[in-house]
Amino acid sequence: MAYDDLRGFLEVLDRQGQLLRITEEVKPEPDIAAAANAAPRLGDAAPALYFDNISGFTNARIAMNVHGSWANHALALGLPKETGTKEQVEEFIRRWAEFPVRPEWREHPLWAQNTQDGDDVDIFEVLPLIRLNDGDGGFYIDKAAVVSKDPEDPENSGKQNVGIYRIEVKGRRRLALQPVPVHDIAQHLRKAEERGGPPPRPGPRAGGGGGRIYPSPSPSAMIR
Repeated sequence: MAYDDLRGFLEVLDRQGQLLRITEEVKPEPDIAAAANAAPRLGDAAPALYFDNISGFTNARIAMNVHGSWANHALALGLPKETGTKEQVEEFIRRWAEFPVRPEWREHPLWAQNTQDGDDVDIFEVLPLIRLNDGDGGFYIDKAAVVSKDPEDPENSGKQNVGIYRIEVKGRRRLALQPVPVHDIAQHLRKAEERGGPPPRPGPRAGGGGGRIYPSPSPSAMIR
């Protein structure tokens, strides 16, 4: 993996001229929503966008289009940003052939530095939410890595799953996602329903490193 966390990847994007910082005050809607729609249309070398002055929030920052161009995609793979599409696909296929791989476990992962739990959590106060598409019926978190565990063996972290989903915000502490039935998280939910107990509590995580989008849809070795 080329990067440990999102911050490290953003630093590389910045050094490579692939990060556009917007320091003027912006509103989640319509400003950031419009930027989210426009950014992927800027071409193969489109930069990532970084907002750090968001109206209504004192400590919120948003990075978007992080993987939204072939130049950024190349940097996520640890390649020069000028690497062509054909070469990137070939490199991706080469790495895919090395799967499955064993996950690396860490006592204090960097993403855990920013966590919240309990009844006081209010996602509307934490995140500047937007509606990305014209037909969205509500706010969504696009696209967080969601971790779930097997309810039949919840203490075994070697049997957990991670996938990328579009998450709808249903309330201050309530989120919704729609997995395909064959996905592991759907099987975890099915097992919980069949057991008659409470459903598992998937853990959404926003802000993965440059290459973290790839393990989510990729096969990985399970530790038994």
